[in-house]
Amino acid sequence: MFKHNLKSRQAGASFISILAFLVLLVFSLNFVVRIFALHWDDKILVSILDDLPEVIHRDTSVKEVRKLLNSRLDINRMRMIPMNELVITKHKGQIKLIWQYERREHVMSNVDIALTFNHEYDF
Repeated sequence: MFKHNLKSRQAGASFISILAFLVLLVFSLNFVVRIFALHWDDKILVSILDDLPEVIHRDTSVKEVRKLLNSRLDINRMRMIPMNELVITKHKGQIKLIWQYERREHVMSNVDIALTFNHEYDF
């Protein structure tokens, strides 16, 4: 008889539990959207780097490659990717490009998302 009384008093999820779930869901979606945006920018950068062999030749200088990359990043509005971490070396007509960079996205108060990316190409 005691169990029957408890069962009839149960009414489902409380307002506080539903509110806590919604806050957790919004917070999680905020992280997912921000991480997705950073990865999308990196995907665009990879497509730019994959298209470079069509315009780079053996006699292309390091300065020309850097200028070409800078202009393509400007065209795609990718100003948040740091150009100062791009290392381009040329040895015997072969151009090696190493781009290691970190992107930080502010979430709230003292919480940031930090992602690191590493790209190495030989042309």
